Amino acid sequence: MVKEEIENVSDTRLNIVHTFDADEIAAEKKSIIDKLCKEANVPGFRKGKIPSNIILSKFSDGIKKQLDSNIINKTLDALNYKTEWSIITIVDLKREDADGGMVCTLTLDVIPEFKLSDYKNLSIDPINVVVEEHEIQNEIRNTLRRYAKYEVVKRKSKIGDFVKLNYTGKFDDGSMVADTKSIPGIYGTQTNTWEEAGNTTTPGIGAIVDGIVGVKAGEKKTVSQQFEPDFEVVELAGKTISYDLEIVEVRELVLPELTDDMLQTLGVKSQDELYEKSKLLLTNYKTSQARFNQREELVTKLIESVDIKIPESAINQEAANLMNEYADRKVRSGTKPQDIARNSQEIFDSFKPAAIQRVKIGAILDKIAKDEKIEPLQGDIENMI
Repeated sequence: MVKEEIENVSDTRLNIVHTFDADEIAAEKKSIIDKLCKEANVPGFRKGKIPSNIILSKFSDGIKKQLDSNIINKTLDALNYKTEWSIITIVDLKREDADGGMVCTLTLDVIPEFKLSDYKNLSIDPINVVVEEHEIQNEIRNTLRRYAKYEVVKRKSKIGDFVKLNYTGKFDDGSMVADTKSIPGIYGTQTNTWEEAGNTTTPGIGAIVDGIVGVKAGEKKTVSQQFEPDFEVVELAGKTISYDLEIVEVRELVLPELTDDMLQTLGVKSQDELYEKSKLLLTNYKTSQARFNQREELVTKLIESVDIKIPESAINQEAANLMNEYADRKVRSGTKPQDIARNSQEIFDSFKPAAIQRVKIGAILDKIAKDEKIEPLQGDIENMI
């Protein structure tokens, strides 16, 4: 019989000690050898007719590894029957021979048993979507922008105009930002680039976007950009960069008139239909956002309602996952891997708070699923794949 002991190393770490007697070890080993006798290919022997001593001689290392794996699985199976704790990872495994048997000590990081709150009665804010008139008009304008013309003007630029320019960034000591190869080109020197005057919602340099309001083609200007201390490009974080601007051209955005032909191009029959279509798009978008906010609110309340302890290994693993997702996005957008690696520890630490939240809600939802006997449907699995 298996003798079992559970030692609490900490709130989230256990030592599971199992003693397997000689007969159990012998039976487990014999099962592995018998399977190999039937399935292994050994020159000079027919498959299924290989003597056990030959198998033991040729596959001794593999048999030992498989025996260890089986012992671990039996230890974990025995533990799962006795506790509701969620096993996060195997930290260590120690084996000691004992009178022909084996003493197996598994060190595990776990999420201890915890009690759920009355989650069915948690209250969240109801969805209340309101679409304002100015939002509908902006949506219509954005739709028409896809068919707009950009006409050259000789006047000074105003908000909403598109300005073609050259710019060069410099540090306080006069050195060129572009000479620091790890800094993305958008923050250094650009030639014949286009910016929308006054539009600070698009990616770019705010001081430049603001600075090209009220300029004419041929003019030159210098603006300064103060980057935040936590700016993602660490070489610029907390620094003030001066940008020398040279205005090449100014173009005005001219929206098309809502003629019958344009309405047909937009897939509607009338201006009223365009209005209602735009309103519906906004309503659907705002409803989707409201549902997302509801989920976020519910997640927050679930986490706050439960006292749950999380092992450091689970937090580190989830933080690593988040960091890998972040690094993948940055590399695909043009950031060099070595730039991410240089600040890897700082980036990793910044993801820990989110990692804690993710692990906690994962454990809570897993427990709710078990209590409610929720099982994934085949379609759910296929969609996930």
